[in-house]
Amino acid sequence: MKAIIWCRCSTEEARQDIELQIKPCEEYCKQQGWEYDTASEYVSGFKGIPEKLQQVLNEIAKGTYQVMVVYSLDRFSRQKPNITEKMLNHITDCKCRFISIQERLDSDNPMIWYCFKGLWIYFANQYSMNLSQKIRAGMQKAKEQGRPIGRKIGSKDRKQRSKKGYYKRVYPLKFISSINKPNSVIGEQGK
Repeated sequence: MKAIIWCRCSTEEARQDIELQIKPCEEYCKQQGWEYDTASEYVSGFKGIPEKLQQVLNEIAKGTYQVMVVYSLDRFSRQKPNITEKMLNHITDCKCRFISIQERLDSDNPMIWYCFKGLWIYFANQYSMNLSQKIRAGMQKAKEQGRPIGRKIGSKDRKQRSKKGYYKRVYPLKFISSINKPNSVIGEQGK
């Protein structure tokens, strides 16, 4: 059995070390006796499907991996619950097992999977929305105190900005059809 470990941090800062996620996932795979590959990226989990995660989803659709291991569900995605649900359904529809170590969520345990998956998806999204509100409140407070917010007027970027969010992403056909399905019910198995 071959596993893929997916890890994500929002920013490349000292306080967000992606190795803190990778190590427990690797230990878990070793305990299970699985071969594994690791994919990781420093990118927001709230703003679309990251490029490397998209590649992982494509490999899962091809049958390259039988298990996907993440440290925590909010490291997998913080998007709207229906989008995260559809990504998870895509993974399991492709006969790939999904495991989140921190939440002890395992798609091979139907009772835990169907009872708690939706809650964990909601909590991951809610955390992200609350964090955004706290940041905006902090920026408003700084503005009221007369402190500058953001870059100085006229300043230039030190390095060229990434434009990957501006280009159309490539989604697996099975995943696209589940998103575009009119009146689809969340949790409904894809065909």
